[in-house]
Amino acid sequence: MRLSCLQLFSVAIPLATLSSVLGVYDYQTLRQPALFQSECAKNWGSTTSSSSSTGDPSKLNVNLSVKLARFTSDYVDFNTRTYNGKVPAPTIKVCPGDQLVITLTNELEEGSNNDTNLHLHGMHVPPVGNADNVMPIVAPGGQRQYIYDIRTDHPAGTFWYHPHAHGNVNSQLNGMLAGTLIVVDRPTDSPENLAAMDDLVLLLQAICVEDCHNIFDQIAESLENRFGPSTKKTHGEPSNTWPTDLEIVEDDADVPLNDTSLPTVYVNGQYLPTVNLAVGEYKRLRFVNAIANNVAELVTTASSSCSLYVLAMDGIYFDKPKTKSAVVIPPGGRADVALMCAEIGEFYLEIDCASSRSKLLGMVNQHRVPSQRIVKLKVTSEVDNTNSESEDTTVSMRLPSTLPARPSYMVDAVASGSGSAPDASAIAESNKYDFEFSVWMDTGIQYGVNHEKLNMSHVNHSMPVDELQQWDLSVNDYGMSAKMSCDLDDDTTSVDRRLASNCREWRDTVPLFRAGVQIRFTPREHMVGKIFAHCHIASHVDAGMAQLVSVYKPSTTDSERGEGSEEDDSDSETADEGDEEGKYDDDVDDEDESEEGEEGEEAEER
Repeated sequence: MRLSCLQLFSVAIPLATLSSVLGVYDYQTLRQPALFQSECAKNWGSTTSSSSSTGDPSKLNVNLSVKLARFTSDYVDFNTRTYNGKVPAPTIKVCPGDQLVITLTNELEEGSNNDTNLHLHGMHVPPVGNADNVMPIVAPGGQRQYIYDIRTDHPAGTFWYHPHAHGNVNSQLNGMLAGTLIVVDRPTDSPENLAAMDDLVLLLQAICVEDCHNIFDQIAESLENRFGPSTKKTHGEPSNTWPTDLEIVEDDADVPLNDTSLPTVYVNGQYLPTVNLAVGEYKRLRFVNAIANNVAELVTTASSSCSLYVLAMDGIYFDKPKTKSAVVIPPGGRADVALMCAEIGEFYLEIDCASSRSKLLGMVNQHRVPSQRIVKLKVTSEVDNTNSESEDTTVSMRLPSTLPARPSYMVDAVASGSGSAPDASAIAESNKYDFEFSVWMDTGIQYGVNHEKLNMSHVNHSMPVDELQQWDLSVNDYGMSAKMSCDLDDDTTSVDRRLASNCREWRDTVPLFRAGVQIRFTPREHMVGKIFAHCHIASHVDAGMAQLVSVYKPSTTDSERGEGSEEDDSDSETADEGDEEGKYDDDVDDEDESEEGEEGEEAEER
């Protein structure tokens, strides 16, 4: 029996007119999202690494409509914002060299909380004009066309898309408005053992119903955007009349976790779905942490024979697979993992909020998904292709010994093994920057960077193309108890941990496990424009924990760089052009276990 616990709307909207974004598929076989893929992606998906056919770059047109629909599960129902009426949103697959054209239409009712836009998280595309420009908003009734020319040497990997309208990010992400974007592997680069694996998307989202430990996770309040800075709105009145119509089961014994004050994880919109696999079979799992404010720590059932081998983080392959007992993914981060179970039985993929990692995760302990099972693993003696487009069950399943190489423009800037790296003294002082995530009290808790809230009309730091940058990231809570996981939203970053100097990793989302992290990265020409550097806890960035920085060609003048000023194109309802640049969500994650990682990391970006 369901209990309608909130009727927080003043405008009557007949629920019969709402589409149900998902039938009740809880506890069933894991369903894959709807798929948009280019002709090239289709061709490459049917091509083996030994084939001479590689496909030609193509154009993919995608229509995304942001509309009201009803999310339905065994435990909770509510009205939410969706892409094309779906939770999860469709998966998009493209090739390097493709052109991706996305037409975003806002079909929501009037109200500034329904302003939206689109960001391709982690993609190496320009942050200007009609590309990955997050400054313009698309107001209700408006439309914007985004055109992404994907470079031919773009890394293959797992990325994602989501709204990034400042002030509405927490509201819309908590409402499960997100989808996966995949740049497919080149057949000539992909090892046969990798290409033979079933390839599954697992989009992680979470719902917290009431009395949440972190108030920003609370689903009704988030959807109604009670936390958004209404003073940032440029048109219309702040809307607190979102028709949430939240319903939960009345019997608390039937509620996951038996505690509606904790986030409950859904995978592809399903609660505790099942993945079928055979003994010894490897499946590639593309995890996307689309949970607005919380770190996900992935493990398999304790004492099971199932193993996790990390292939890539944040869309960038490792040189070879890494065995991990726990894979830690911050908000916005991704992990490509090969899963294999060596014995018949039923096991689980779980979130493990273990106390053993509390010291490692010291700065993010208040933003951890609670321990819970998220996927059942049903291991049998025969290969099952229920989740896969492939019919091939004859390939010998082995873990690849090497993985596809990074593109040549992603040059390491930290030492690794016998390799060398630039000494800090060789980096120009103008290319060094201190970036402090600040929390302080002033008529309530305030969030900012370098003790200042976001100023959308001011560029705080400028970076010339092709010159190595070194940033020192830190957290200062000015004696308060609030903790955070923050990310530098820039391009992909390479990490070198002092306790494990051979553990070099490129990331685009950087959790600050300790109070200080040093990163290095090299801005490239495709990054020219204004970039949004921010905390990737959605409620923190909405509250002002962000800065504008810019990338420029050395031949440009200060005025051409946009330093100190910005044209206002953010409130255009159709949001056609836009010279403003804003690249939001790339951050560096640290996935290691409690034995490692107590030191800061050095990171390098492309």
